Amino acid sequence: MPEVVLLPTAEEEPKTLEVGDDERMEEPPSNKRHNYDHYHEEDGPTHFCKVILASKLECIPMPLDFTKHFVAVPTEFKLGNNTGCSWKVTVKLMNDMVTLDQGWATYVAVHQIKIDYMVTFKLLTPDTLKVVIFDDDGIEVVNKCGKHDEAFAAKD
Repeated sequence: MPEVVLLPTAEEEPKTLEVGDDERMEEPPSNKRHNYDHYHEEDGPTHFCKVILASKLECIPMPLDFTKHFVAVPTEFKLGNNTGCSWKVTVKLMNDMVTLDQGWATYVAVHQIKIDYMVTFKLLTPDTLKVVIFDDDGIEVVNKCGKHDEAFAAKD
C-alpha cells in the first residue's frame, strides 16, 4: 500500500524542511521568484490585445505596461500569424509610446482586419510578435494572404 501523507491540521505546526541528503531547496534563477514550489517570471507581460476602432489604421500603439519591460526597443518587429505568414513592421517612438508604424496599414489591408476585430499580440522573441486576429463575433480569423503564398491566392 502506498504511503499517505496528511497535511498538518490547524493545531499542528507544519514540518520545517531541514537540508538533508535528498531535501535541498533549489534557488530560483535570477529573473524569477519562488512561490509555492514553482517559479514566476519577473520579466513582464508577454501578451497584449487591441480592439480595432478605426477604419483607417496607419499605426498601432503598443501598451506602455507591455513595452516598459523591454531591455531595448527594436527598430522593427516581425509579425507572424496562425497560417505561417510573416510580415515586417517598423517601430516608431511617438509620445513615449512604442508604435507599430510602416507596414502596419498594409498588414491590416492584406489580412482584412476590420472595425470591431480584436488582434492579440504575443512576444515570442525580442523582435518577433505572433499575431492572432478575431472577428467581431470573437472567432479566430484564419486566412492565407495571397501576397505571401501565391498557391493560395485567388486567381481571376
